[in-house]
Order: sequence, then structure tokens, then C-alpha cells
Amino acid sequence: MRKLGMKDLLVIVLGAFINLFVWHDRNPVGVAFFCAAYALIPGKMLLAMAALFGMAYALPMTSFIRYTGLITTVMAMAAVLKKWRPAGLTPVVMCGLMVLTMVTAGVGYGLAYGEGWQQHMLDTLPESALELAAAFVCYWLFAGMIAWMKGRRPVGRRNMPMKEEAMITKNQLHAFSESFRKLSQSFEVDVSPRGALNDQEMQDIFNAVTEQVCKDCSRCSYCWENVFEDSCESAYEILKLCSERVNMKKKDLPERFRQRCVRSDNFLAEARRMMGLAQTNLSWQNRLAESRLALAGQFGEVADVIGDFSKQISDEPVRKGAPEKQAVHRLAAQKINVRRIAASDRSNGRKCVYIEAKTPKNIEKTAQEAADIIGRVYGRRYLPRPGTASVIGHRWEMLSFEEDVRYRTIIGDARMVRMGEAVSGDSFTVMHMESGQTVLSLSDGMGSGEKAEKESNRIIGLLEQLLSTGFNRQSAIRLIHSVVLSGSEPHTYSTLDLATLDLFNGKCELIKMGAAASFIKNGPDVKKITSEALPPGVLPEPENEVKTAEMVHGDMLVMMSDGVLMGLGQDDDRNEEKMAEFLKSCQAVNPQELANAILNHAMAACHYEAEDDMTVLVCGLYRKPKL
Repeated sequence: MRKLGMKDLLVIVLGAFINLFVWHDRNPVGVAFFCAAYALIPGKMLLAMAALFGMAYALPMTSFIRYTGLITTVMAMAAVLKKWRPAGLTPVVMCGLMVLTMVTAGVGYGLAYGEGWQQHMLDTLPESALELAAAFVCYWLFAGMIAWMKGRRPVGRRNMPMKEEAMITKNQLHAFSESFRKLSQSFEVDVSPRGALNDQEMQDIFNAVTEQVCKDCSRCSYCWENVFEDSCESAYEILKLCSERVNMKKKDLPERFRQRCVRSDNFLAEARRMMGLAQTNLSWQNRLAESRLALAGQFGEVADVIGDFSKQISDEPVRKGAPEKQAVHRLAAQKINVRRIAASDRSNGRKCVYIEAKTPKNIEKTAQEAADIIGRVYGRRYLPRPGTASVIGHRWEMLSFEEDVRYRTIIGDARMVRMGEAVSGDSFTVMHMESGQTVLSLSDGMGSGEKAEKESNRIIGLLEQLLSTGFNRQSAIRLIHSVVLSGSEPHTYSTLDLATLDLFNGKCELIKMGAAASFIKNGPDVKKITSEALPPGVLPEPENEVKTAEMVHGDMLVMMSDGVLMGLGQDDDRNEEKMAEFLKSCQAVNPQELANAILNHAMAACHYEAEDDMTVLVCGLYRKPKL
């Protein structure tokens, strides 16, 4: 058994402190820290006690019991697995145990909820997915931090070349991704909601009703022996009518049945009762099927997140040529000692440089200073990648740098509320991602006023949370679609207009679901982008066709809600062409000026009486100056 050092004790104390911070009675950060530390330090029982101490202070009793069970399960599974794996628990294996335990615990506690557990699981699905994604991301952040505090790299990776290390990590993450994908597929097997009772269920109801009503009737032998076919036909017709009509009356029964049956009132009452029970059971079966499909979808989304994370580990050949050697010499001249250096290209052509470096004692150098030196070698501006230490320490550590984006964006917006309303039913957001992308999204709620605002805000809020957590656009849209599809108000929809602009190469990708046309303006040239896809939640599967456009310096992307186009006139087929003609002639030179001009043009066309909410969102793309 390894002895506890001061750094181990510091990690344990930090574990108790981190577990004080909870989110809506959920504790993904604390669980992630516990699991990361459990894989990397001795004193595991003391670590568990510290984590539980923090949780006991911050969580209500029900949540504390849940997370106590979760931590206990992780420890038990780790103990069993350790006997099977002589190499011990690696951080990757521990991450898999954490994710598996959190998913299993979520399902188990959902089933234990009692009456209405299906609706409870559906209602908490978004928070559970976000909790799992947050725990996964935090785990790797904490694992790296603890390994750094311990002055070593994670288990089994100390002397491994960068390329081999990256490939092993990538393969392990890919294996976890495939495991979750198979789990998702197993939940989808033989599961599909039904719209009506099947033949066997109708036969069972028929037998139950006739047995209950007819067995001791004086005319039983006559009905079921002399006129058997007509009795069967009449009974099935009554059952079918009961399934179609909620309050079926005696007058609705077939005429020949009313004349022959002396217990028609009893038969009708029993048929209505049995059909009601069967319809209720069918409804519950459908809700259970929807819950299984939704859970399968969440497993699939987790697989996508892990898969996307593994894809970020570059497959490109690692270069160690003349520029890299020159960078090492220039860094050394500035008192930054480099033991290893490598460079690679990302999928969009963006270059990355990785170094293992340290500085002499009594000399402080920042990562930005190193980035500036690397940039001068390659002739382009470089920046430290997110997660890289801001100060280069006196011990060997890994630092990564990436080529700065080539473009910047300027945003303009203009809005008008429908006349007679206090708030707009349109919502939008602009997100600047660490990946070097700008994401613009616009949602138009059904109708107007507070109800439309609430629905569109929900769509935009979910999108922001999912994208910032690490979900890609397709996964985020599928999750939003499932949330809307399983909501308590299935007939309330909001459009979704999503644009992603890569600031490195100018590539613009748009996903439009029920949204109005968008336009790309370059001086007098205007390109129209449309889609026939329906809003999220309308169809069982989302329609999210991706439209692609190449933007250059000076281009402006124009997004708008349908109220802007409606303001141009009642001829819907011509409104898009009218807007394109206006954009061609408009002399606006910046995004805000263009947004104001579009809104003023639409308001003038409708005589300043907006019949729907109007929102205009404009994004201008401009090249950054070279180094």
C-alpha cells in the first residue's frame, strides 16, 4: 500500500470542498472529481469519506442517499475489476465505471419513483443528460489536474511518444463509444408505440365481456349457438365502436343486437369498461416504449459525445521538421526549454503545435509568450488552446497551441413586437465557441406573446446548454426534438434556425427546421438559403438537412423570423424574392445598419402595423490582419 503524501492529502481535502458545489440537487462535478482521484491516489477510503462529508453538507437527504449509493457502487465495481485487471485501474477504465454507474443509477431511481415514473424520467431526461455530459468532461479535466499535481502523467503513459499515446487514448474512447451505442441499440429492439389494440387483445376483451355478461343469461345458448356468426359480428362491432367513441350510448348499438340481446345495457357497460382498461394499458405501454426510445436516444447521444471527443484527437501525421526545430531553438533563446515538440493539422486545416516544456527556476514565462514565438516561426498568429496552463512552470508539462482563426465576426440585430403584445415570441442567441466557430440560432415560437416567448426561450436555452456542454449540433437537435416530442404540450412548436460559421475557413453550415429563408449578401450579390424541414417535435424523427455555403471577407449572413417576410405582403411565394431584391439594392455597410434597414423596410411595407413578431439577425465576416 502506498503512503499518503502531502499532495494526496491536498487532493482529499479538495474533494470535500468540491462536493459542496451542487446544481439543482445534482452533483456531477463532485462525482467526477471523486472518480478521477480514486484512480490516481492512495487513501481511497479517506477520499470517499471526504466526498460524502461535502455532499452531506450541500445536498438534501434524498439526493445524499442517491449519491452515497452511487459512490459505493463505483467503489465496489472498481474493487471487483481490480482483481480481474492486474494492471490496476487506469483513468479511462475509471471513467467508464463512472458513466455506467451514473446511467444505471438514473434508470434505477427513475423506476423507484412510483406512480408516474415514466413521465418523471421524461421530465428529468435533459437534466440527466447534461449531468452525465458535465461529469464526463469534468472527469478528464480533474484527471489531468490531479496527475499534474502529482508531478506525473496518468498511469501507463509516462514515457510514451505523443502519437502512440494519442492513438491508445483514441482507441479506448472509441471502445467506450461503441459500448454505449450497442447499449442504445439494445433498448431500441422490438420497441415501437402502437396506435390501436392488436387482434389478440381484441380477442381477449371479446372473451372477457361475453364470459362476464352472457354465461348465466337465459338466451346464451340461442345467441352463441343458433345465431353464432351474427352475435360475434355484433359484439366485435360494439367493441370497435367503444374504442372510437368515449361516451357510447345504447342507441349507438347495432339495431339487430338491441332487438335480440336482453342484457344490452350490461353488455355495453362491460364493453366500455374493458375497452377503457385496454386503452389505458395501451397508453401506458406506449409511454413505456417512448421512455425506452428516449433512454436509447440518450445512450446514443452519450456515445456521440464520447465519439466526438475521440475524433478531436488528431489522426494526422505528426510533423517534426525544420520549422519545429527552429521553434525549439527560438523558445530556448527565451529561456523556455523544450523536451518534445510535434505539429499536426486538424480536419479543417487548422495547425496545432504541442510541446513538453519548462522554465528555469526564478524565471516566469507565459504560454502566450511561447505562442507568439511559435507564431513567428510559422508566419501566423498562434494561441494557447483551451485548458493549457497560462504560465509555464518549472517542471515538465504538456502545452498545446493552435493557429488563430483567420476571421472575426460582427453581429447586428433588430426586433419588433407584434402590435398589441408586450413581449416577442422570437428568441435568438449568438455563441462564440472555443473551437473557433460562431453559432447563431433563432427560434420563432408558435403564435405570439408570453406563451410563444416561453417556448422559443426553451428551445434556445436547451441549445445553448447542450452546445456549451460538448454536444455537437446534430446530437443537440435530436435531443431537443425528443424533448419537444415527449412534452406535455405536443401541439406547441417553435422553429429552429441554426447557423455555424467556421472562423478559420469561412465555411457556413445552416440547419433550418420550419424557419424562414436566410440570405448571404456580398455587395449587390445575394444568395438565398431555404429548407422544407418541419419544426422540432412535429415528426417522429427530426428533419435536419445541412445547407452549406462558403463565405468570404465582407459577406453578411442574414437570418430572420417569418414575421419579417410576412410584413412584405400577403403573397408568400413572392416575399422571399422581394427581400432578395431589397438586399441587392441596400447600401448598408455594417451588420447593425443592415439589420435596421431590413426591419424598417418590412415595417414600412406593412404600414407600421406588425401582424407578427419580427426579428432580424445579421452576422458579418471580416478577415483578421496577418501577423
